[in-house]
Amino acid sequence: MPVTQRRSRRRFALTPVAFVAMALLPLALHAVHAEEADTPLVLKPSALLQEQIPLAMREQMPTFFSGDHTLGRPDLDTVIDGHAMMRKGDMVLQADRVEYYQPDDLVKARGNVHINRAGNIYEGPALELKVDAFEGFFNEPRYQFLKNGAFGQADRADFIDDSRVVLHNATYSTCRREPGPSWLPAWMLRATTISIDTEEEVGTAEGAVLRFQDVPILAFPTMDFPLSDKRKSGYLPPTIGLDNINGVELTVPYYWNIAPNRDATFFPTVMSKRGVDLAGEFRYLEPEYKGTLRADYMPNDTLRDRSRWGYALTHSGTLQTGISGIGGLGLNLNLNRVSDDNYW
Repeated sequence: MPVTQRRSRRRFALTPVAFVAMALLPLALHAVHAEEADTPLVLKPSALLQEQIPLAMREQMPTFFSGDHTLGRPDLDTVIDGHAMMRKGDMVLQADRVEYYQPDDLVKARGNVHINRAGNIYEGPALELKVDAFEGFFNEPRYQFLKNGAFGQADRADFIDDSRVVLHNATYSTCRREPGPSWLPAWMLRATTISIDTEEEVGTAEGAVLRFQDVPILAFPTMDFPLSDKRKSGYLPPTIGLDNINGVELTVPYYWNIAPNRDATFFPTVMSKRGVDLAGEFRYLEPEYKGTLRADYMPNDTLRDRSRWGYALTHSGTLQTGISGIGGLGLNLNLNRVSDDNYW
């Protein structure tokens, strides 16, 4: 007798407990959303700074304070003691104590003061500053600039505005710091005043003395120098040498930025046993050719009792013949000539 299998269908019935759970589910979801809506937003501090912000925009930005103890009167003043921090736009200020007077937009900071303004850092014992105008002074600051990594210290820094600062009795160096407490920068500039203009990217020193390994080498009544990698006309670091034939040698180069594709360097040299050597180099760069011309002239070589000279020209490029099927021809020149066979 055949066996017939019958498929059974099971039906699940909701119990009273399930009915209650489904009824309460919408209320529970509503309560969760309500709790999330009532939870206040919390500001999260960040170590990142914005790039330099225009004054008009900076005035509209909020100011944030934090510290161990805070006292204040609305729209009047705020005083923070212990791990004090003030932050606004592209500026962050840290100190042991910070006092901010809102009607004058004036901040006074004392003790372990550290201010970072768009990446330029100043540290010292005391600061007074009008925040938005960035006008004030810093006593005995140490500083480091973002664009070229230059650093130094001064008796006082006077902030003229957000682009200009005047450093009094100051030092300035771009030498990379090496580990060790006895490290000294190879080259350092000391000056009565150093004016820094980050907008023009130029520094100007008055009463300046250039020092090598902390030994004074050259003095300048006034001099200027670039604050970035952009090419700029001006004096380059001098070169000092000692030779058993030429004697003591001193070269003070001057760089002339003629155009983006042309420049010249003049490097007069004084040799104690020979005299003066007037030398220069001219470089040019064009789409189809480039070259360098160097020339030296010594009016009177005291070791040879005559004037001496030499020049060298290197040139490479392409000449367009205009002839069909030939195209361009490469041209390379390397010319050298001197005044005598013993020219060095």
